[in-house]
Amino acid sequence: MGRHDFADQRAFARGENVYAMPDAVRFVSLAGPDALALVAALTTLPPGVTPTADGQEALALDARGHILFGMTALPVGTDWLVITDAPAEELAEHFRSRRFRRRVEITARPDLRALVAPGPIRAAPATDPGAATDPDPAPAARGAAGRVATRDEPWRAALPEALGEARDWWPGAAGRPDGIGPRYAVGGDHPGRAWAGLAIYPVPASATDELAARLGRRQIDPAALEALRIAAWRPLASSEAADGRTLPHELDWLRGVAALDSGCYPGQETVAKIVNLGKPPRRLVFLHLDGSSATLPAAGAPVWLADPRGDTPDAVDAEGRLGGLGGLGGGELGRVTAAAAHHELGPIALALIKRDTPLDARLGVGAADAPGGAVAASQIAVVPPSGESDARPARHGAPPRSRKRILGR
Repeated sequence: MGRHDFADQRAFARGENVYAMPDAVRFVSLAGPDALALVAALTTLPPGVTPTADGQEALALDARGHILFGMTALPVGTDWLVITDAPAEELAEHFRSRRFRRRVEITARPDLRALVAPGPIRAAPATDPGAATDPDPAPAARGAAGRVATRDEPWRAALPEALGEARDWWPGAAGRPDGIGPRYAVGGDHPGRAWAGLAIYPVPASATDELAARLGRRQIDPAALEALRIAAWRPLASSEAADGRTLPHELDWLRGVAALDSGCYPGQETVAKIVNLGKPPRRLVFLHLDGSSATLPAAGAPVWLADPRGDTPDAVDAEGRLGGLGGLGGGELGRVTAAAAHHELGPIALALIKRDTPLDARLGVGAADAPGGAVAASQIAVVPPSGESDARPARHGAPPRSRKRILGR
């Protein structure tokens, strides 16, 4: 990643007048009187709760609680637009195959693209032609659900082509600064605070050139967002849950998508059971990679426990690679889900590793025979090795858990 990419990262992180149009954001429309009921039945979206004007994040899980899709449900008039990082037709078919007699029409929308900005886009005041945005509404302007009041859709003056304004409040949502569901990363200031407030606008793909000329904002490379996402510990289904066997507990994703009273949905019993008993099989970690290697590990690169014999002086060579007699002799712990070069933190990554890996373990990332070799890494736990959230019942003096308690009923 070159200087231009770092400049894009800095501009987005500082909330400057920039935007990106990532191809990885896709859309599915649901029209009909039962559209919201279908989404609530198949996802962690609480039944009977209408998402506010800037949308509500949710997950679709399989019967065993594994993540299938991540999404945000956004109201568009009387219909709904689902924003996802999955192939749109796959998500549309997931809904269609489970529609049964519900009155809803489901359509993939390849005609739409996402315009992503670091905050809300507003029309410049007439008295100040140089201004491009209004400040984000104060917390007092948020409704009971913790969302920004629509104020008659204030984005429409600047983006009349947009179908709506979705906001990503990671790592908090729904009126709670730290989320609506169980939290695993607790204590201290969550790095996702710098990510919160990101705005997503569905716009016609045919209008992108006109928008670029009219907005007065600089378009940046969408790749710049990946490093910011990793630094914010922000999970993405197509990255962190790409293996098809990832539980939301392993990613600390329940905080923004599922309260324990969210009702009945596929995978709900597993979600409640692991919250109550703890100990998901794996946990997400944030990795600082040795910066002396010019090569970033690819998604899927192995994460190793460095052999204790790696304490010898030649275990890490001059380029930050682990080597020598036992540099990677401790066994594979997991896999990298995403890696990038950050404008402040340097080379960083997210990885899923075995839950009981010690916090002080010396790690290596990548195969020894891969380009750049295996680089040394240090971890910061996103999910603690205990696998316990702040919603887990106390272990000492707590009443015995009945089956109903375990299943969250």
